[in-house]
Amino acid sequence: TRRILHCHSTFSLGGKEARAVRLMNAFGDAAEHTILSAVPDQMGARDAIDPAIAVHFPTDAPSLQGKPGPGRYRTLADYMRGFDLVLSYNWGSMDVVGARRMFPAGCPPLIHHEDGFNADEADQLNWKRNLFRRMMLPTAEALVVPSERLEGIARTIWHQPKDRLHRIPNGIDTARYAVPPEAGAIPGLTRQDGDVIIGTLAGLRAVKNLPRLVRAVAALPAHVKLVI
Repeated sequence: TRRILHCHSTFSLGGKEARAVRLMNAFGDAAEHTILSAVPDQMGARDAIDPAIAVHFPTDAPSLQGKPGPGRYRTLADYMRGFDLVLSYNWGSMDVVGARRMFPAGCPPLIHHEDGFNADEADQLNWKRNLFRRMMLPTAEALVVPSERLEGIARTIWHQPKDRLHRIPNGIDTARYAVPPEAGAIPGLTRQDGDVIIGTLAGLRAVKNLPRLVRAVAALPAHVKLVI
């Protein structure tokens, strides 16, 4: 059984967390997982993990938050050495990547994932974070991104080599949607003949800009309905 350390910016149930949980469930008893969150009280994705999966949420692990520095990074590197693989996710876990860069001896392979940006970088990327990524990512085994735009940023701004950069698009299990929907699946939604339903599934966060979608649908004819 392989021991995998997951280092998340948060572990609330968003896109990257849902994907990580699906993979954990798929691994079954082939792996044992330890999950750290830079925001320890955001653990909403925990409930989606199959009860049969061996998973730990330690309270005595080094914090993913704090000022970068050799002492703190050495502590993180020492902790990583107890695992076979480290998976880090988004900016909130970059100190783990930094620790792996500064103290690589004996550390397991690390794969870093970048899934997008929050509101603080919605309009413009933070140059300090860009520089930090350039400095710390060279000892990562791989960098995984889900989109062509992030792939372009990784190549041109973070200067990541092509052979270490992997674009893996988020997949949709289309077979799940090949059957008629359950009656009453969306409370309050009634569908009449001729209705066009536009739906979106997203976190209710400013960076998703859902008001723009509301304004766009509001300008359409009355038979077009929006479900968020």
